[in-house]
Amino acid sequence: MTTAATARDIDTAADLREALRRAIANGEYAPGVKLVERELTLRYGVGRTGVREALRYLAAEGILELNENRGARVKSLSYSDALDMYQVREELEGLAGQLFAVRGTPEEKIEFAQSLEPVREAMHDGDVTRTLVLSDIYYGHLLRGARNPELHRLIELLHVRINQVRRVSVSMAERAESTLDGLQRIVNAVLVGDPVEARAACIAHVRASAAATLPVLAAWEQPQEPNTSTPSETARPQSS
Repeated sequence: MTTAATARDIDTAADLREALRRAIANGEYAPGVKLVERELTLRYGVGRTGVREALRYLAAEGILELNENRGARVKSLSYSDALDMYQVREELEGLAGQLFAVRGTPEEKIEFAQSLEPVREAMHDGDVTRTLVLSDIYYGHLLRGARNPELHRLIELLHVRINQVRRVSVSMAERAESTLDGLQRIVNAVLVGDPVEARAACIAHVRASAAATLPVLAAWEQPQEPNTSTPSETARPQSS
């Protein structure tokens, strides 16, 4: 399981970037949260120059937003961002499932199947962060079994943003069983070596997540109805 990095784990600038990516992906720093340089230097034992370099790097990757006066914030998750992400995920994960079904070894497929059970337990416990961490392991097996380094690299670049979207979906307790059914369908297709079904199962899983998540994100962006009443009108008691 992926755990939070400590100062002892940080030796290079690359270590710090990866630690911050992992913390954001796991929800320790939620979308919109400000990253305070002083707090990061204390947590990771890195000087401010190293912290600033890492923040600029993650901003270039689209994970953070930098503002000269306000510092660094985790990029907010918009409906448009999520829609784009789902469209990309559908293609990439569909290909990963297809390739794994034909390229994966029997041992890799068994490990993949076994990695679903901890996800199931975490979902049933309602532990969103643990579910995301264990889902990373599940998808890690899927990508390694696909044996396509370029595909793996592309998904890794999108990992943080994918997890931010995934957190919204995983947080919906009512979706737990349908989500697990979708993940199980992928496992079954990979185990029997059916590339067409594996691709279809991956795509169906992403589409089901999108159907549940995108309306929620769209609702979050709806403008609030302004209160047009004057203070006196608001305070005025109703006549009986």
